Amino acid sequence: MTAHIGLPERRGNLEDRLAILTTLAYGAALDDEKWDAFLQACSDLVGGGVRTCLFGYDADARIELGARQFGYDPAYQLSYAAYYSQKDFLAARLMEEGPGRVVPYGEVWNDFGLRNTEFYDDWVRPQEDIIGGCSVLLFKQEKRLFAFSGSIRSRDSDQLERPWQRIVTYLTPHLRQAFEVARALAGAELEKKAMVNVQNPARTGCLVVSRDRRIVFANRQAENMLDSGELVRSDFRQRLLFADPTWDQRLGQILASRILTTPQTLRLLNDLPTPFICRIAPLGSDDLGTRSSGMLFGREEPCFLLTISQEHDVPDIGERLRNRFGLTPHEAQVVLHISSGLLAKEISEIRGTSVHTVRNQIHNAMSKMEVRRQSEIVRIVAAMRNPLLQ
Repeated sequence: MTAHIGLPERRGNLEDRLAILTTLAYGAALDDEKWDAFLQACSDLVGGGVRTCLFGYDADARIELGARQFGYDPAYQLSYAAYYSQKDFLAARLMEEGPGRVVPYGEVWNDFGLRNTEFYDDWVRPQEDIIGGCSVLLFKQEKRLFAFSGSIRSRDSDQLERPWQRIVTYLTPHLRQAFEVARALAGAELEKKAMVNVQNPARTGCLVVSRDRRIVFANRQAENMLDSGELVRSDFRQRLLFADPTWDQRLGQILASRILTTPQTLRLLNDLPTPFICRIAPLGSDDLGTRSSGMLFGREEPCFLLTISQEHDVPDIGERLRNRFGLTPHEAQVVLHISSGLLAKEISEIRGTSVHTVRNQIHNAMSKMEVRRQSEIVRIVAAMRNPLLQ
């Protein structure tokens, strides 16, 4: 199965070592911090002569969306992010290729062309002339990409070029699958945060958009709304637009605000039989969890979390909890978080309080509600949201 890769059999069986790489890749889908171990293991497999990298890039804005690297000089990593990412001819070439195709660097430039560039003089040559290697596009979304690459010193190219390309070819389907897992999990985390206090999560659209309205994430309900076009739609650049010009203008004003720190609400009326509510909240980097690669946008880029749901003439659940059980506002909010499936640690991060404080509030709320298990809290809140469950 793996004998064609052509690497020396050292430090264990080759097939076992490749299996370890795939395990590390899938582990990184669950925890973004594990990509570092994956990149180092890839380099070690060919004897440490390859400098490895996972990176995201926005071709329109010409900005790097974040990178994880192994083997590159830290000073050169900074110079690339600050300056050379705007001149990245490799990213432009990858955008022309379909996801999954391994692109050897020899196809991207020739020696004469490369050696007459500022990039070569200031970045490639000082790092031991790293002109060899290859890249593969894992995912492409409009003008954004996420790729895996490795650079090889010119003196090592004859020995390592072909084995490295074969390893990248072997890993590509696994990396693409791991990336899709990361995207799904990152979306699920955001969706769970968005559904707090939502009366009917199964019929609520959840979207993440950038300040320029680009749709970064949409759950299934939001995709259905975009397809129907009655409330929202997307243009050819995958930017979010409201069907009604008045709503769309208001959305633009909210997203353009430089001081938006609290959620904003739009009540969508018009000629719809049932009014809809759109809640817009700023999305901080802490809300992204540990899977930045799963969402394909930079942690410094302003983004917003939108939920779109039907408006119901039902009293606020938090107010009903306070009136029925004598809960404090903070206790009622914690109960709603519990009913949405959040753990104490997650609640503390959302509310900016200690886990100890949250646990005390949970204990006090359970005592007032006369329940012994958190599952009973979930049942009570579900019944309050839907009387048919009582």
